[in-house]
Amino acid sequence: MRVSEKVRSMFNPDGAVLMDIEGGQMFNLNVVGSIIWRRLSEGDSPEQIARNLASEFNIPYEQAFTDVNELLQQLVAQHLVLTSLPENDQRQSAPKAGGFVSNFFKRWNSRPARNP
Repeated sequence: MRVSEKVRSMFNPDGAVLMDIEGGQMFNLNVVGSIIWRRLSEGDSPEQIARNLASEFNIPYEQAFTDVNELLQQLVAQHLVLTSLPENDQRQSAPKAGGFVSNFFKRWNSRPARNP
């Protein structure tokens, strides 16, 4: 997995904002989501990120790993993170997030709607 070249990120004390510069969409990550994004950007594997989260937040590794993978699935579905799969296989709807993940990923459009 790797971060798409079309994404720009800005970090703040509340988390991060991801900008899809081609699609005109912005995504908000809370503090935990921003930790996952930063470590992914630095080349860490999902397993390494989950170990770090488990240690930092004193949660079971299995929970951290599940949460990391749920966010990564959402990021892949939004084309913010690329996998080695062909692009057609990456175009799937975003999974329904639950638990920990649903609290740190939000999307909004940065381009105004067009009038018909």
